[in-house]
Amino acid sequence: MSERQSFFVFLVSALVLLAAMALQVRHSGGETALGHAFRVVTAPVVEGVSGAGGSVLGAWRGYAELRGARAERDQLEARVRALEAERVAWQEALRENERLRAQLGLKAAVDPERGVVARVVSDLSAGPLQRAAMIDKGRSSGIGPGWVAIQGGALVGRVVDATPGAAKVLLIVDPDSGVAVRHQADRFNGVLRGGNRGSARLARLEYVPRDQAVAVGDTLVTSGLDGLYPPGILVGHIREISGESPLTWKIAVQVAAEPGLLEELLLVPPAGVPPPAAEAAR
Repeated sequence: MSERQSFFVFLVSALVLLAAMALQVRHSGGETALGHAFRVVTAPVVEGVSGAGGSVLGAWRGYAELRGARAERDQLEARVRALEAERVAWQEALRENERLRAQLGLKAAVDPERGVVARVVSDLSAGPLQRAAMIDKGRSSGIGPGWVAIQGGALVGRVVDATPGAAKVLLIVDPDSGVAVRHQADRFNGVLRGGNRGSARLARLEYVPRDQAVAVGDTLVTSGLDGLYPPGILVGHIREISGESPLTWKIAVQVAAEPGLLEELLLVPPAGVPPPAAEAAR
């Protein structure tokens, strides 16, 4: 081997030895130079993958939390709707209870043994020519023609026809109706007639002389002079006054019972009608 070849072999060997020694050198964290070089080269890739994985995981967690929040919101909305339905049902039951208590209180004042509470099942009013209602009790409950219908202390009308399970009530605002009434304060008498047009709550008071003092808002009650209605039942209030003739007033009366809001009625017999037990026995 020539001198030049021997020097080349020596140089290569020295370089390999130095490289081996460098690979064994460790950094302060115990990492070799080769490991450190590999980590430096691959760090950007590892960080990118880790970042992408973290973003995906965060997005999934956000989606899961959003679905959970929506489900909880839907449950709360359903609960609110259920509570609102319960509230409406309780309010309706309370109103019905108050109406029935008012009817029963009046029942005790009129005739506690012979009054019957019935429910209005249909409105028979047909335009301006008829004002009537059908109730769910009739002859089997002792109710017959002539029985008086009252709601909340105010006069509604009277029964004109009855079957075993139902009865027809002619309202005091019907054109064919007539009620003997009395001015509550001044005690003068008149006749209330149903109207045939305009508001369903309006009737007219007839036979009041022009020299009789009347005023809007005055109260009218039944007088009992017609033999059809017990005395002292609220009928309505004077709404308008005008001069119909030199002898009498033209008076419009707003009845106290609202014809379009009839639900439960108290039915009481007029004077001279035998009680239900006596009718059933015959």
